[in-house]
Amino acid sequence: MIAYLRRFILKKLEKPSKIYEQRIQNNFDKLYKIIRPGDVVLVEGRSEMSRIIRLFSGSSWSHAALYVGKTEQTDTGQTGNNDDHMLVEAFSGRGVIATPLAFYQDYNIRICRPYGIQKPDLEQVIQNVIDKLGMSYDDQNVRDIALMALNSVFRLKKKRTINACLGNCNEYQVICSGMIAQAFQSVGYPIIPSIALQPLKDTFNDEKPYGGGLIMRHYTQISPRDFDLSPNFEIIKFNIVGSSHFDYKSLWVEKR
Repeated sequence: MIAYLRRFILKKLEKPSKIYEQRIQNNFDKLYKIIRPGDVVLVEGRSEMSRIIRLFSGSSWSHAALYVGKTEQTDTGQTGNNDDHMLVEAFSGRGVIATPLAFYQDYNIRICRPYGIQKPDLEQVIQNVIDKLGMSYDDQNVRDIALMALNSVFRLKKKRTINACLGNCNEYQVICSGMIAQAFQSVGYPIIPSIALQPLKDTFNDEKPYGGGLIMRHYTQISPRDFDLSPNFEIIKFNIVGSSHFDYKSLWVEKR
């Protein structure tokens, strides 16, 4: 009975909303040329679950996926662009799956690229995520992140330390952003870490771009918006930026 009720609730939460505003039409021909394996794709989802995540996180981005391109593990045996451009992502009710990038053609999306990551580390990040295909989704983690977000409003007694995990806290159940964060953190690449207290004499330099030492947050505490806010990820513009010609004055149907 409990399992049935859980499936019923998840089905209701994942049902697409009829009201969705796609702000920009995505030029996927350009995106296919620009996107690279290891890029993080942020998505503004259209389900009730996505709306709840956006509400609690204070961000447009409710979902994160890792672009892996074409690999043996994600090969569906089909031909065409879809099979050449694959994402690995974690979904409530479906676990970790491989999805064609084209699935998000009609969504608001953002591409975040890890800056300066070494090639062997990037390959390890990608393989780490691919190896999680088939794992379960951690629904409890979503609830705990919501409680953590509301902590400052309602002054809840339960506190979370930087290194404390959320949800079920095991490698067999993951959420979308936590799965990707764990892969990057496994090679020492930070998303949004906490800054350790440092003497005032410490300054920003190439050795300490944050101005001090870092404390790694537990990957289950990372939400999709953290990749957007992270100073380590470049935001890749693909619709217009990089075009050979951009006559912005000729775009308007009406001028004010």
